[in-house]
Amino acid sequence: MFNVLVVDDEHVQREGIKDLISEYRFPFHVLEADNGRAAETILNRHPIDILITDVKMPLMSGLELGRLAKKTQDNLKIVICSGYDEFEYAKTAIKLGVVNYLLKPLVTEEFLEVMEEITHIRPHAGGPEVESEESKVIRQVKEFVKDHFQRDLSLTEVANEVYLSPGYLSILFKKETGMNFSKYLTDLRLRKAGHLLLNSNMKINDIAAFVGIDNTSYFCRLFKTNYGVSPLQYRESGNVHASLDQEQVQ
Repeated sequence: MFNVLVVDDEHVQREGIKDLISEYRFPFHVLEADNGRAAETILNRHPIDILITDVKMPLMSGLELGRLAKKTQDNLKIVICSGYDEFEYAKTAIKLGVVNYLLKPLVTEEFLEVMEEITHIRPHAGGPEVESEESKVIRQVKEFVKDHFQRDLSLTEVANEVYLSPGYLSILFKKETGMNFSKYLTDLRLRKAGHLLLNSNMKINDIAAFVGIDNTSYFCRLFKTNYGVSPLQYRESGNVHASLDQEQVQ
């Protein structure tokens, strides 16, 4: 059982996260707070495994809360939720040891992936019934994509891997995940690229090629569309925050 603290000043947002946790049967004990100060009190009284927090809140921001939480609970996993206009804050959060961040409005598939990465627990929707054949196929597709995303991967090739027609796989993938195949592949590539931008000295064109996007200009347009900043701005912002954090330590 994981203790999870959900912090957001919007009741609807907290309920949405709780509904997803319940629907997909994560073994979480959920606590909630509508501002950072209330969350701080909970953190001082209860052991928390996962903190899911909004960025902009009254009394205390999600980043301030993250800093305090890390001081009181070393093994805490932090997930930041932010809108596009809060992306600079989200990048700062990476340097605080945040596990991941989610853009609002939350996409079910992205939320489930983050929770699975943190807990190593596969989400299961519905009741206790066994995994459906359709779900097994989609799981196989995801595993294949994660192993081969660096190649020029097509829906047709993936469909052949699971012995389905491209048209049927497209419909099934959207039904099971809530997004189409091309968006899933693009999002995966951009997440990998973001990690490399912050944690390597690779050139941007080399990163683009590494994640399977040979056209650097197209890669930059995709990145900015998804994250609101260019790859270079993303990297520079991360480096600035890293330098500031190092100066504070010294």
